Parts: sequence; C-alpha cells; structure tokens
Amino acid sequence: MTGWVRRAVQGALMGVDERYHRRHGLQPVGEVLYAGRARYRGPVREFPDGTRLAPGDCIGTLHFNNARVVRIEADTATRVAWRFARLMLESLRILADRARRDAGFADLPVYHAVTWLPPHGERIGFITEPFPDGPRRLMISAYFRLLVWAFAPAEQTRVAAKPDPTVYWLTRKELQRRFGEVRDDA
Repeated sequence: MTGWVRRAVQGALMGVDERYHRRHGLQPVGEVLYAGRARYRGPVREFPDGTRLAPGDCIGTLHFNNARVVRIEADTATRVAWRFARLMLESLRILADRARRDAGFADLPVYHAVTWLPPHGERIGFITEPFPDGPRRLMISAYFRLLVWAFAPAEQTRVAAKPDPTVYWLTRKELQRRFGEVRDDA
C-alpha cells in the first residue's frame, strides 16, 4: 500500500514543482538543478571573497530537480549520495559556464538555496547557515520531510533523514574559481 501512496504523492509534488518552475522562470541546469532569478530581501551582506549583496540586488536561486533525483538508481543510501554528488558537480560546471556566457546568469553575484541537506559543501565553495527560527522554518521543515519521504531513492535515507532547513550561498566568484575552468572535451 505504501508504494502506490508514495507514487501518488510524487505525482502531486511533481505537479507542484512544474507550476513553481513556470511561475519563477526556473531553467534546468544539468540533471539535478534548476536555476532562477529573484530579488534579495535581506540585510547587506559581504562574503569572504569580497562579494557584496544589498537589498534589491538580483540573485540566482538554486532548486533540486526532484523528478531526476527520484530516478537515481542504487542499492544503498551511500551509493545514491555518491551518484547525486557526481550529478551535482556536473550541474555546477554547467552553471559556471552559463554564468560566463549567458546574459541571464552573467549578472548574478550570488546563488542562494534552501535545502534539507545538512551543512556541507565548503570544499566546493558553499557557505551554509541555519535557517532562521520561526513558523516559516517549521513549515519548510514539514515540507522537506514530505519531499524526502516521496523522492529519496533509498529507503535508508527516507527513514534516517532529519530534514532541517539549511541556507546555502555560492558567490559567482567562487563558482567560477571552483567550476569555471575552460575544459577541452575534444
């Protein structure tokens, strides 16, 4: 019984995702990411690389491609995580290329995401911070629990995950420094 309920919830959440992607003009970036644009509404921030962010500045937003994540095939949570990491790194390489060549991405000084994944990613340029306490945190946490239950390919992940919202930042400078190398694949 749980299998068909999970598939039904996946279908409903994919419909929500599709409407959200259209409404916010999100574009696929590789296999596991979508990127969009938004206006920054927080206080003035300065990142360690000197990037400055002020209220009203355009920022990039990053979102997981839940439909693709659920199709990662592996027999353990660890293997799913490794395959996801490989796909994520490739998506970041594509994003770095777009940030160099595509006018829709070239003017974005910072990328921002909120995810259920615990703080990590410093090695590849991300800065993380806890999501602020309050009712919105509780709502996002409940939504992330539903997403993990519906989309996590490995049952181990669905059972063990503690989906606590974390804020991720990645400056354009760090994106280019870490992923922007020009590669000759020929």
